[in-house]
Amino acid sequence: MNDKMFCLLAGIFSILNTIQFLIFDLNETMFFGYEDKYNIYIDIKSGLAPWLLTDKKHISVSLSIITISLSSLLLYCVHENKYMGLLCYALWIVIYEIFSFCMVLLTNSLMKEQFKELGYLHLIFQLSRMFLHFFCLPFIIKHMYTLYKDPKSLSKISRRRRSSVSTIDSWPGMVYRKIN
Repeated sequence: MNDKMFCLLAGIFSILNTIQFLIFDLNETMFFGYEDKYNIYIDIKSGLAPWLLTDKKHISVSLSIITISLSSLLLYCVHENKYMGLLCYALWIVIYEIFSFCMVLLTNSLMKEQFKELGYLHLIFQLSRMFLHFFCLPFIIKHMYTLYKDPKSLSKISRRRRSSVSTIDSWPGMVYRKIN
């Protein structure tokens, strides 16, 4: 597999994985019980934590929309041999994964003691997603560098070989050319 194939696989993986984690985040249960609601998070009144817990779904949707958009841009730019989309995707994935990791660590610290195992599961999911995203980054960066240095080397036109029979210079009868 070459770098271009890894870029395509990274884009497809990123779209599918982002949709999967968005579904997990939107369907996350924070309360148990029918009449007596029991919260899995401890009660905190001030700081960043209450804002994160109340707007977690909005944050996840926003990050997912941006990630899916940039993953689509990655697929388009790989197809069209443009390096700028690969650069945008690589930078965004690093920012996205760091921000998501911080969110998971913060929500894990807010979980009640009875639900710590659920926090470990979130952490394992996050670390595996980070590993898979960061595994493809060197191939994306290498392909981006190749496109930046010589964008015509990977185009379809340069892959066509010219036959020595069809070139005008190789015809023996064409010594003089007509000048108008």
